Order: sequence, then structure tokens, then C-alpha cells
Amino acid sequence: MSKNFGESSTASATFAGFPERNLEDISQGSIVVFGAPADSTLPRRSGCSKGPKAIRQATMNALSCYFNSPSKSVVSIDTGKTTRFRSEAVGIDLGDLADCTEVSTETLKQIEKLTTGINDQGGLPVILGGDGRILEGFVNGLQRSLPELGVLVFSNRLDIPEANDLPSKALSTLLTSKPSSESYPLLAIGTNGIQPHKNWKEIQKIHGNIISAEDIHDQGIDAASNEIQQFSLQNKQILCVVDAGVLDTGYAAGTPSLNVGGLSPLQLIDILSKTNFTEKLVGVCVSNVAPSLDARGHSQYASAEALLAILGERLFEDIS
Repeated sequence: MSKNFGESSTASATFAGFPERNLEDISQGSIVVFGAPADSTLPRRSGCSKGPKAIRQATMNALSCYFNSPSKSVVSIDTGKTTRFRSEAVGIDLGDLADCTEVSTETLKQIEKLTTGINDQGGLPVILGGDGRILEGFVNGLQRSLPELGVLVFSNRLDIPEANDLPSKALSTLLTSKPSSESYPLLAIGTNGIQPHKNWKEIQKIHGNIISAEDIHDQGIDAASNEIQQFSLQNKQILCVVDAGVLDTGYAAGTPSLNVGGLSPLQLIDILSKTNFTEKLVGVCVSNVAPSLDARGHSQYASAEALLAILGERLFEDIS
């Protein structure tokens, strides 16, 4: 499988300091990062094309305290625990997809093919976006060899957005496995209550579950973290999706759409930090990061911290 990426798309920083490599360098169990800098189209706000680069840079900034330590270790002021960054962790950064300026059918096919290639070689695909529609190609690529896929989504909506000639699509319709009373294939966290009724019904059809942003505000983050733990027990393979639109616009404005009453960055990161499904992780998608819309940079930093929390034990270990 040949490389199909733009030149020096990660010139300023790679994800977590991973070396820039080609598809041929993927090894069993490695974390394989690539970007899909597809911009959003009207009526949504533009700016997502800069998302992948911003997430990489924010991740490097978040890890700077580890990189500045000779032992790659940091002591938490709150808990007193020492955590070490696994500098020996196997991971590569493929850069960004070439000619990926807007989401199209061809873009989704490109993402699907690359995701399948990474998975077939034993890598853990991690896609950085880019408009949220990239999720469709990513899920399709994973399901080629992982039909029984549990999808954990942090998003303010229950569908993926329309893009150019592609109509919006309910999250539940992305899954190809047949629903049963025992299955629990989809869990949506942080959803805004203002959703098309048909999308709520589609979630019910496949026996999915929803923990809304209102639930978390009223009951605390345990409402979400406990449900994620249950979801992890019932699924052997989990794709985790973080749509930056799940964040409240008052905290993080760098997303293509506005979300009043969403999660705070701290809530998102705390939920992920309290759960552990790293061993079952088969893919990660972080999307809808539009840094030019957020002068404070909260959107990309929250997304980067969330991604590091998801990867968890693959990148960090407690040594005290």
C-alpha cells in the first residue's frame, strides 16, 4: 500500500513526538496517527482544515513537562503519584492526507482504505480532523475486519453532518452488525437534547444508550464514567470518537457549530481519565477542531488532552 500524504504536513510537530514514517513501517501494536484536514462546508463554520496540525502541537505542549524531564516522569501535585511517559512506546505519524480540503465520497474512500491498511498490519489507527464527516470513512475501514465494533462517541449530536453532496447520517446507521437484545454497540456521551426525533429512535433500534450533557451537569461525571465502564464490559473492540463540538462554546469556541450547555473541557477530560478501555481500543477519531475560531486555543488543547487520556496506558505508566 503506497503512501498518499502531503509534504511536511507535520513539520512543526508530530503527534507525541512520534517519528514520521510510511505505511510500510507499521508494526504490530503500534499507534498510527494520520490527519484528514477536510474543512467544513456551509452552513457550518470553516476552519477545520487546520485541526490536525493544531492537535499535534497542543499534544506536544501538553507533554512538554515529560519531555523536559530526564526520566520522562512527572509528579502530580494533587495525588503525589509519579507518571512516566513511555518514550519507548511504538508509534508513527503518517502526516496528513493529500488533497483532502473538503469531505467528498472520494475522501471517505481514501480514509476507509488507509484505515483498513493500518488495521490489517496490526496498527491502532488514530485519525485527526478535520470535519466530523470523516468518521464515516473511518468506521467503514474498521468494519471491514472488525464487524463487532462498539462505538463510544463524545458528541453534541446523534448524527454526522452533511458535507457537499453527502446528506447527514444518523450515528447508528454507521454500524453494520445486526442489533440484538444482548448487544450494546453504541454509547453517546454529552449529547445536546435538541436532536431530530428520528435520531433518538435510531439509537433505540440498535439498543444503544445516551448520556446527555444535561445528565452529566445534573448527576456529575460518574453518570458518564460508570456507563462507559459498563459499555467496556460488553464490547471486546471499541472505537472512541471525540467530536470537539461536545464542548460548550463558552469554554471552547473552535468548532464548526455552536453548542450551548455542552461539556466543559474539564468534564470531558475527567470522564476519560476515570475510565480505562485502552486494551480494547481499536481506533480513535478526534474531529471538528477549528483552531482559527478559538483565540484562546481551548478547543485543541482539550481535544489533545482527551486523546492522551484515551490512549492511557499505551503512553503512560504509574511508577509510584
